[in-house]
Amino acid sequence: MKKEYPRLSYHIECTDEVKQSVVNTMGTFQDIVAEKCVEYFERYRRRTFVTPKSYLSFIGGYKAIYKEKFANVGSLSERMRTGLAKLMEAEVSVNQLSKELVMKEKDLAVASKKADEVLLEVTMKAQAAEKVKMQVQKVKDKAQAIVDDIAIDKAAAEEKLEAARPALEEAEAALQDSITGETVELLEPYLDMEDYNLETAKKVCGNVAGLCSWTQAMAYFYGINKEVLPLKANLALQEGRLAAAQMELNNAQIQLDEKQMELDQVQAMYDMAMKEKQALLDDAEACRRKMNNATALIEGLGGEKLRWTASSKNFQNQIMNLVGNVLLATGFLSYSGPFNQEYRNLLLQLWKKAMDNSKIPYSNDLNLTGMLVDNATVGEWNLQGLPNDDLSIQNGIIVTKASRYPLLIDPQGQGKIWIKNKEKNNGLQNYMLCHMYFCDESFNYLSQRK
Repeated sequence: MKKEYPRLSYHIECTDEVKQSVVNTMGTFQDIVAEKCVEYFERYRRRTFVTPKSYLSFIGGYKAIYKEKFANVGSLSERMRTGLAKLMEAEVSVNQLSKELVMKEKDLAVASKKADEVLLEVTMKAQAAEKVKMQVQKVKDKAQAIVDDIAIDKAAAEEKLEAARPALEEAEAALQDSITGETVELLEPYLDMEDYNLETAKKVCGNVAGLCSWTQAMAYFYGINKEVLPLKANLALQEGRLAAAQMELNNAQIQLDEKQMELDQVQAMYDMAMKEKQALLDDAEACRRKMNNATALIEGLGGEKLRWTASSKNFQNQIMNLVGNVLLATGFLSYSGPFNQEYRNLLLQLWKKAMDNSKIPYSNDLNLTGMLVDNATVGEWNLQGLPNDDLSIQNGIIVTKASRYPLLIDPQGQGKIWIKNKEKNNGLQNYMLCHMYFCDESFNYLSQRK
């Protein structure tokens, strides 16, 4: 009658058929070990047993080791996938940057052409403006010279007019009528007489003596006015010339300002075009720098990509084979302790055959020692006194990894020395060694008991 085993209520990365096969094969492992315990006693007279508790410990150990190894391999696989994803992102980024750079270089060419055209326009307008500016400057300089000369003449006229102003005002204050040159000419003989003055007139004429002063004032006013009139006329002329010259100067300045404004506008257009060109140039350079960096990264990690791809595929295979590898590893930890090297190898062969019959995947090149412990830990064990042969290393793995406490058969004391050195920093205080019987191996395990 076929035995029925309980379902393994735990997530493992496999199909439901393989999962049920694992459950059934766990029972098969127990049965194989039970058979080999009898055979082992008949051959070596060393008795060992398997119990229902051994099976339950086997199941518990499988869950714990599968969870640990799945997390470890999954983490490594995720890191490989992340690294490959980053490389793929970098490749996509390089392709995108290449396309962007082509477009940016086209825009840069257009902007450069535009800047050159604006520069040509600026140059032409600058030359034209400079030519007009020079012409206007000549007109301005000429007008300024005229203004300066007129200002000098005007100042001189004003100075003379100012000097004559007191006499003119005195004569104007004494006069009720205008006077002509003919009148002054008729008066000159009288004015030249020595006794033609106010004092003499008072003695001779009495109350009409004022006429003498009036005639003298009339003659004096005429003389002064005769000199001032040309000055006034000249001043009016100079002021007219000054106004005309100032107008010409202002017109020249207006033209100069207009040309300068026109030149400033074109210069602003050129500055804007150059700013746009520089912005495109900087943008293209930044894009080129990013692309070069990404390209360098991709080229530098080109070999790594192949290795990571292979590793990622290998990790997927490891995850697929993990269900069987952990089954072998847990069977080794749970059952192989009491057996010597020959029977341990025999058990592994029989277990693999049962797994093949049940179509449970596992790695053909599986190294249980490498799966359960790393080289650094083994090296540390050797320094602590553990022998370097395969059996001793396997025994060390069982001591540290098995879910139950091992009972050591250690006639040479090697296991005792190793454990004391290994646990001295963990507060180990007492260690009991039971010599049940001698064996040929470095140190062995009779059974594993709680």
